[in-house]
Amino acid sequence: MELKGRTLYIANAGTHQLAALDLDTGELRAIAGSGAEGLHDGPAAEMPLAQPSGLSLSPDGATLYFADSETSSVRALDLTSGTVRTLVGTGLFDFGNEDGPLDRAKLQHPLGVAAWGNGKLLVADSYNAAIRVLDLETGTLMELEQGRITCIDPVCLPYSEPAGVWADGPDRILVSDTNNHRIMEIRLDTGTSRTWAG
Repeated sequence: MELKGRTLYIANAGTHQLAALDLDTGELRAIAGSGAEGLHDGPAAEMPLAQPSGLSLSPDGATLYFADSETSSVRALDLTSGTVRTLVGTGLFDFGNEDGPLDRAKLQHPLGVAAWGNGKLLVADSYNAAIRVLDLETGTLMELEQGRITCIDPVCLPYSEPAGVWADGPDRILVSDTNNHRIMEIRLDTGTSRTWAG
C-alpha cells in the first residue's frame, strides 16, 4: 500500500490489479489491470498485470512504481495519463539474475520496490535473494551491495527471499528479509549492515 494525500493505493496480487481507496468517501476503484495476467504496456485499465506486489510513489507523486512479481518485472503507472509501462522485465514467467542495461537485465519474482532519491528505485529481488538498484537515468539495474557492505552481526546470514525494502534518506535502507524472520538495516554511510529487528 502507498498513501498520497487521502488516497491509499493498493496492490491486489490475486486479481492482477492496482486499486485506489478514497479515505474520505470509502470508494474503492481499480486503476490498473484488466484482470488478465501478462506483460503489455498501454492504457492502464486494459493492460494485464501479473501479481503486483510492492508499491512506491515517485518523489513528485506523479508515478506509482510497482513490482509485478510473476513477470519478474518492475513497472510504472503514470497517474496523470493513466498508462502503464515496463521498466525492466520481458514477459510472463521470464526470469533470471542479470545486472546491466534494462533491456537485458533480469529479476526473479521481485516483491518490493521503493523510490530512492531522484531517478532510482530499490528492488527486493526476492528469489534472487538480493537488493537491486534500478537507475532510471542511466537505464541500468545493479545489485546494491557488490562487496561494499560489511555485515556486523555476530552471525551473518545471506538474504533469504527479501520481500520488502524501504529507503530512509540516501544512506539508510531497511529490508524485510522474509525467510530469516528479520528486518535488516543497511548503512551506506558506514558501509555496514546489521539485524535491526528479528
